[in-house]
Amino acid sequence: MKKILLVDDSEVLRKIVSFNLKKAGYEVVEAENGKVALERLQEFVPDLVVLDIMMPVMDGFSVLRKMQEREEWKKIPVIVLTAKGGEEDETIALSLGAKRVIRKPFSPSQFLAEVERLLHEREGNP
Repeated sequence: MKKILLVDDSEVLRKIVSFNLKKAGYEVVEAENGKVALERLQEFVPDLVVLDIMMPVMDGFSVLRKMQEREEWKKIPVIVLTAKGGEEDETIALSLGAKRVIRKPFSPSQFLAEVERLLHEREGNP
């Protein structure tokens, strides 16, 4: 079973996304901020990370920077979630190693399609 690390400070959003991912057959580990996310990454290497940008304690950009410092973390595909509409966030996230940027609010089916696509790409399937 594929493991996904879900990082967002909104408990409501985590519940919704986690529910949809579990329903689709994924194991989900949650973190409420970037600091907790990095602690989780010390414990296991997920198949995918879903990462919010604006969070207290440590934001998503800082997590992406930290992930670039470790070889085993660099390879993990990251979907960044952002509530901000600015193109700048997307450009920064992609430059820091994120594979996709999805704006909130988003459709669960669209989100799951992106998760599937990234996991297939990681396995070497186009």
